[in-house]
Amino acid sequence: MKQIRAFKYCPRCGNNFENLTTHLKCASCELSFYINPKPCTAVVLVNNQDEYLLVERAVEPAKGYWDLPGGFVEENETFEENTAREVKEELGIIINKETLHYIGSVTELYKYQGIDYPTLAAVFIARMPRNAQLRPADDVASYRFFSPDNLPMGKLAFEHMSIDLETADKFLKSNEL
Repeated sequence: MKQIRAFKYCPRCGNNFENLTTHLKCASCELSFYINPKPCTAVVLVNNQDEYLLVERAVEPAKGYWDLPGGFVEENETFEENTAREVKEELGIIINKETLHYIGSVTELYKYQGIDYPTLAAVFIARMPRNAQLRPADDVASYRFFSPDNLPMGKLAFEHMSIDLETADKFLKSNEL
């Protein structure tokens, strides 16, 4: 279900929202509620064999599927700070945000509790820190490194990931990481 149909009541005064296609508007207090994308990040971490780290999702949506480390940006957090925080929470390792290379952005719908939320992800690529000891935590069940020619394309958690991984592959081939 789209947000524009899911959210029926104004959070300010509790009256019904009017659906204006591009946004919701409260006829009582005139609050406008726009359906903007939720900012998030993803990072392609690369080991010394130029393999990509994917994490197995421990929670819905897409529980059991392979994903990139990352997550939703919190208030007053930059994309780089978010990426470093999410990697630490999910894998127990510290990455230096100065080593992140921005490779692009993607949009996608993220279905959570039956509601489709539009997302806008900043995608980065970085080398794994030396001697990193990975410890899956938070919403990660496990992890695995995949060579670019042996990616689990049928088990990727989200549609945009194939674009992320293709972009990462092009970046690795044309830049020194």
